[in-house]
Amino acid sequence: MKKIEYKVCGGTNGFVELEKEVSILLNAGWKPVGGIAFNSGFPYQAMARVFEFKTSPQAPKKEEPQKNNLNANSAMRKLDDLT
Repeated sequence: MKKIEYKVCGGTNGFVELEKEVSILLNAGWKPVGGIAFNSGFPYQAMARVFEFKTSPQAPKKEEPQKNNLNANSAMRKLDDLT
């Protein structure tokens, strides 16, 4: 089974801090998603990682319908392209 994690890291003290944060995450298996964004003058970078894990045999869970399937599917395709 695959699990996808997503986080946004920021450099509240500028690019040097953001570069350190992104480097740590890259070395931990994370990949950047999109480009750098800015909010109130501070840079931010979205990061994601996909990993597989084993689960014990269980009955399949009923999935709830998702809102905005088009957006979710597009995001998943982008994540698949990263890995």
